[in-house]
Amino acid sequence: MSETLIERRDGIVTVTFNRPEKKNALTGANWADLDRVTSEVFANPEDRVLVLKGAGDDFSAGADLSGGLGTGQSGNDAEAPMILAEMRNVGEIVNRIHRMAKPTLAVVDGVCVGVAFGLALACDLVIASDRARFGAVFAKRGLALDGGLSWSLPRAVGMRRAKQMAFFGEMVSGPDALEAGMINACVPAGELHAMGDQWAAKLATSATTALGLIKRQMDASSSIPMEKAVEDEARSQHVAFTTHDLHEGIRAFMELREPRFTGR
Repeated sequence: MSETLIERRDGIVTVTFNRPEKKNALTGANWADLDRVTSEVFANPEDRVLVLKGAGDDFSAGADLSGGLGTGQSGNDAEAPMILAEMRNVGEIVNRIHRMAKPTLAVVDGVCVGVAFGLALACDLVIASDRARFGAVFAKRGLALDGGLSWSLPRAVGMRRAKQMAFFGEMVSGPDALEAGMINACVPAGELHAMGDQWAAKLATSATTALGLIKRQMDASSSIPMEKAVEDEARSQHVAFTTHDLHEGIRAFMELREPRFTGR
């Protein structure tokens, strides 16, 4: 049985971590699959949305540490260079998800901790069930942060709350995560995957290029001055005006109908 399920349908690429008996703890095979599929989605215009989820009742318990550190190898001082290489590979995958010029969505049920928490926060949108639990549990294992959490968690909840979560390995429920602004929506567990499907379908039928431009604009907003932001808006709007979807959007507005975007 594959440890990662990958499904393509109507422009939606769904990646499901498939080790429910281990709370979908991530192995080297999962990371290899993520590396391959995120590279494909990054480059393929036919792939318009990336969705991450877990099989069964959990998103993921993070890295599988049953064999030691990293992706399942036994951990000791001599293996530090190997750990560095593995973590850089993980970081590249997380960064690729974050930089992807198309929308990404995490659908979180049950536990979402450690590096899996980083994967979720790397996505543009996160929806969770009311039984979801998020945690940066690294310090409880004697580890530093990874999965991009040193960058994404302070931006999601503020620096002081992020330090509290990281220092104490504090778990945050789905409802509390919504209140903190960490996620976009929290629904009963029985409604989660239907909502995930609805959001993914809506994103996949949107103007993909425009969404990618909006994503880049907003992700850059905290690190650039207003003058650069408005110049980037002008350049982005120039790009948008070259797309088929721009003309379709205007036609649909004039004809009082819903647009039929193609992502081109």
